[in-house]
Amino acid sequence: MTLSSWPTESDANIIYYVSGAIARSVVRTMKCSDCKELLIDCDQPMQPLEPEETTDYSAESFFNSINRGGLCRPSSYCFMTAVHCWRVYESIRASTSLKSKLLGAGNQRHLFVAIMERATDSEGQVLAQDNFCVKGHDLRELITIRFFNCVAKNLAKEITTAASLSSQHQSAKKRKIAKLTGKLQSC
Repeated sequence: MTLSSWPTESDANIIYYVSGAIARSVVRTMKCSDCKELLIDCDQPMQPLEPEETTDYSAESFFNSINRGGLCRPSSYCFMTAVHCWRVYESIRASTSLKSKLLGAGNQRHLFVAIMERATDSEGQVLAQDNFCVKGHDLRELITIRFFNCVAKNLAKEITTAASLSSQHQSAKKRKIAKLTGKLQSC
């Protein structure tokens, strides 16, 4: 799978926020100071994401405006891994056939992790390189799993809402037909 799209500024803001939550989750779960050092950026301001020269991402300024002290600032590695996960997810979501294959899989999260292992950008470069902490924790996989959990909930809600609206539309259509045919028969 090759990808060429990049998130908009508002998407980058959301990804930055979510990647901070993911970093915090990984650190809390693993209780590993080495993971914390690689995933959470405590001191340095983040360098702006510039995948395209015409786009200026100000995700950190958005983050700073909503942070009251409880949010974690993700490292550049964590943020860029989340951006790459987003790019793969958006490609899957945009394609009906890929989405149906993902939904039809026995273990969607495992499939998404496997896709992320093989995902490349438009130049054929692997998107998220393996990155392990000193204790051997696979940080890319930990980030990918948590990212997928987040977007899978949203996808399930989107599909459920669409199905619900479709069934409501169908039942409203049936009521209208029944009402019209009843009036026509009484004439």
